[in-house]
Amino acid sequence: MFVRTTPHIHALGLHHPRVWRLTAGRPLLSAEGLTATEALSHHDPDRPFPDGYRKLLAELGHPSVVPAGERLRELVTARGWRSHGTVVDAVTVATLRHGGGVGLHKAPPAGDGQDLLLTRATGDERIVPAFSSKSRPIPAGDLVYGLTRDGRAVDPLAWLGKRDCDAAAHQLAADTHEALLVVLGCPGENAGHSEEIGATVAEVLASAQFDLIMTPVPHGAFDADS
Repeated sequence: MFVRTTPHIHALGLHHPRVWRLTAGRPLLSAEGLTATEALSHHDPDRPFPDGYRKLLAELGHPSVVPAGERLRELVTARGWRSHGTVVDAVTVATLRHGGGVGLHKAPPAGDGQDLLLTRATGDERIVPAFSSKSRPIPAGDLVYGLTRDGRAVDPLAWLGKRDCDAAAHQLAADTHEALLVVLGCPGENAGHSEEIGATVAEVLASAQFDLIMTPVPHGAFDADS
């Protein structure tokens, strides 16, 4: 698998997306979650978020949409911490700390020839959002990433635009041992920002003694003629 980005993604200021394959000997959703005290100790609730996430949404044509990190921080402040298992909690902490939405998706089998493509939607893509059964069109120009074998057709994993959602077909299940951790980064931030988000996930998992392997997915060139 390679991570491939189109020129449209670079034009948005997204130059440092990072993807890791998470592999565990036990199901990723099997462990009990962190306690609220343990999880919340990993982030500063007053730490400012990079303004690049708002800039990204504005570039996509949605300046009034609140970025995922801000929405999550407001939700946790309003209703308190709710655990969903250690791996999901680690992603939540990374989002709370750094402000960017972090994707967590069931991984395709290793070596099956599929790549991860980040691009802007053509208007032909559709997605069934997580916890839903209804297919929705992805508006042209919104950001979409998903699995591909030919550099063009995308089986969406996530859609970012007026809505921010993951695909139901690629949600982690009770027997999922491998997942893709997707960090888009944001305009104005360097590669260190994206790497730090991945490092936070690893830090929380280590403190929770949840053993898994995080393998970086290499970047490959985008072939516009493929």
